[in-house]
Amino acid sequence: MSGDWVLICRGLATAGVPDVPDLDGQYLESFDVEAHDGHGTATWTADLARAMRFEDLASAIAAWQSRSATRPLREDGRPNRPLTAFHVEPRIVP
Repeated sequence: MSGDWVLICRGLATAGVPDVPDLDGQYLESFDVEAHDGHGTATWTADLARAMRFEDLASAIAAWQSRSATRPLREDGRPNRPLTAFHVEPRIVP
């Protein structure tokens, strides 16, 4: 099967966060792990044509698990991987 991989949001990893728009089913459009002093920023879109594309599954997972060089550890001492605040579903698209 050939095609590109995308990441689809399936909600926040932390339930009950107030004032967060429903992102379920949205595609990752862009992500900057170093934004906001290493806290990261992500943009999601309902438009598949605007979705960030990855060459293979490994690249998609590596992006989701990317770690900030600016702030490599969270306050609790665990690795700082901002995009893992979201549950994602990797999917191949034609």
